[in-house]
Amino acid sequence: MRFVYTVVLASATLAFSPLLQAAPWVKTEDQFLQQSIQLLANAGLIKTPVNTWPLMWQPILQDLAQIDTQGLTDAQLHAYLRIKSAAGFAQQDRINSLTLSGSNEALGPRGAGNQYQQEAMLSLGAELKDNNWTAAVYKQFRRDAYDANSFSDNDTHWDGSYGAYTAGNWVMLAAIHQQWWGPAIHSSFNFNNQQRPAKSLQISRLNPNLPLHQSLSALGAVQFNLQYGEFAGTAPTRHATYLASRIGLKPLTTLEVGLSGRKLQPKPEQQAISEPFYQQLPQQDITTLGLDLRYHLNNQTALYAEYSSQRSDETASGWLVGGQYHLGNEFVLLRFFNEYQHIAADYNQWLFIQPGQIQAAIKNEWVAGVQITTPSGESGYVKFSKTRSQLNPAQPELLVDPAAIHAGYQRPLLSGLVSIDYQLQRAKQYVDTTELNHAVGVRWEWRW
Repeated sequence: MRFVYTVVLASATLAFSPLLQAAPWVKTEDQFLQQSIQLLANAGLIKTPVNTWPLMWQPILQDLAQIDTQGLTDAQLHAYLRIKSAAGFAQQDRINSLTLSGSNEALGPRGAGNQYQQEAMLSLGAELKDNNWTAAVYKQFRRDAYDANSFSDNDTHWDGSYGAYTAGNWVMLAAIHQQWWGPAIHSSFNFNNQQRPAKSLQISRLNPNLPLHQSLSALGAVQFNLQYGEFAGTAPTRHATYLASRIGLKPLTTLEVGLSGRKLQPKPEQQAISEPFYQQLPQQDITTLGLDLRYHLNNQTALYAEYSSQRSDETASGWLVGGQYHLGNEFVLLRFFNEYQHIAADYNQWLFIQPGQIQAAIKNEWVAGVQITTPSGESGYVKFSKTRSQLNPAQPELLVDPAAIHAGYQRPLLSGLVSIDYQLQRAKQYVDTTELNHAVGVRWEWRW
């Protein structure tokens, strides 16, 4: 019976592998593939650090090759075959992409997943691979972009494009792609995918599992990234450059440690007072230092925390704690998560600006949700969030104390994958006014 199940599940995941992944790394936006990777990481089967995204395929494939599938539970085998099929598609020499999306409002929810920052978008792309290099060109055409301003309508961009060259165990990269640093699902004090991605030049270790030096073996797998970048297009922080670095360590099979630093250098002389978000944009250089931990309590449970210290005119900090619990069998995988975040009043929250949603800064936020994955390509999520805001009497137009429900569903359709994302939010405005708004987005992507 186990053999029959394995064959059926492998056939299903391979049939839909073009829908799962198409890049030399696991993309930040693929929350459902991330779910499978973290399930195996909890069990100690994936040994490379998994808190820095995008995540290179090479160490993942190395870890998968060492797994004895006969000893896996049904849920672990489900996740294993899903990752293997996605990796198999990503190894092709050429991959083409066509994406269509539309939404009634800006839908840029916090957390990994689809972002809709325009009413309509057409995206065309191609990726090429050879022995030591990979490259991709993506071109988006947008209508009524919510990050448009007086500088540009921002109706076209090149998000997702990159060029990478491998030399030994190092990768040199020029890219405009989404990143995520940290263990949480809903939020990060470092990079997240809430805004448009930054343009960056980077150097990274290709395979963290390879030792740096024999004397450093106690550190376990060592992940390293150094980058210099500029925020792209007409994103709220487009008038800023940054230098950032991150080190990920796995000294124990059950413990992952992340150390990060970033210096943001805004150009206030290029900012316009009339622009949206002007009051939230940084005017001085900001240095941010961070520490995050992820501990695998058992094969199904992970606990994590992140601390961030920000230094500019003021010194302020923020922190978050959370946990994940994985369940599953041959038919379905479930990832439950619960997170709480607190941010001090003087902490500049430029990273959390959401185009199309004029909201007050966050004081604290609680989030709970579940993600569901099946081998047929159907997946979904439901997430609840409740926020307490930093009150600013000088800006009564800002929405405060929002509560929201987010839900999404995706399935194969016409050789591609269709996704539907919905957000319903209730928030306060002024003293006695309550605002209820909703947004829905639809996206169809075909990769071949």
